[in-house]
Amino acid sequence: MRTIVVLPTYQEAQNVARIVADVLASPLAPDVLVVDDSSPDGTGDVVRALAGELPEGRLRLLTRASKDGLGAAYRAGFAEALSLGYDAVVQMDADGSHPVAALQPMAAELQAGADLVLGSRYVPGGAVDDAWPWYRRALSRGGNVYARLLLRSDLADLTGGYKMWRADLLRRLDLGALTAAGYAFQIQTTLAALELGARTAQVPILFTERTHGSSKMSRRIVAEAMVAVLRMRRHGATGTRRPPA
Repeated sequence: MRTIVVLPTYQEAQNVARIVADVLASPLAPDVLVVDDSSPDGTGDVVRALAGELPEGRLRLLTRASKDGLGAAYRAGFAEALSLGYDAVVQMDADGSHPVAALQPMAAELQAGADLVLGSRYVPGGAVDDAWPWYRRALSRGGNVYARLLLRSDLADLTGGYKMWRADLLRRLDLGALTAAGYAFQIQTTLAALELGARTAQVPILFTERTHGSSKMSRRIVAEAMVAVLRMRRHGATGTRRPPA
């Protein structure tokens, strides 16, 4: 199963080399696609240098013209990954908060028949590292409860950003209609998959706080997500139909 990990980056020069090395060293042996929004700190330069030391195709860089939101970065990364013919596509944070060790159990669930596997902080065995501030814990928990109730979902971690997609499912998504810009994109894509009847699985993960740099979370992103979930409750993931009751 040919697998590629998509890493969106902005101002991650201090983290990207470590996460790329860890992913490439995984027993799953995935390739990596970094989608960088022209980071002023030289993230793209770090990736180019690393790619020059590796066999062709193990590490790719897709540079976007400007910072345009997490959703847009993933849409570009997904399109690139699908054009390269991979069987599975992983989305993962570039700050090291998602455990690379979970790639293998996630792949096992995909090979067992799942179409979408979620790395979950909130299933038995999952957890959030103690270093995560209390207000981020409260925001994450509250956001999940809010999304699950409004969208009537039994998935434990709708706001999580660690996912492994079967490429065939990803091709069926109308990515052009999934226009959430920030972290609401995580919820929107999962809902779109459920609306298509996707088989899902959840793998417990330990989510850890980043070591370097600062979180991209903001009040504007939180507000956008709350409004987006209300819209999805009424109109479905793409705005063209209601989610199943």
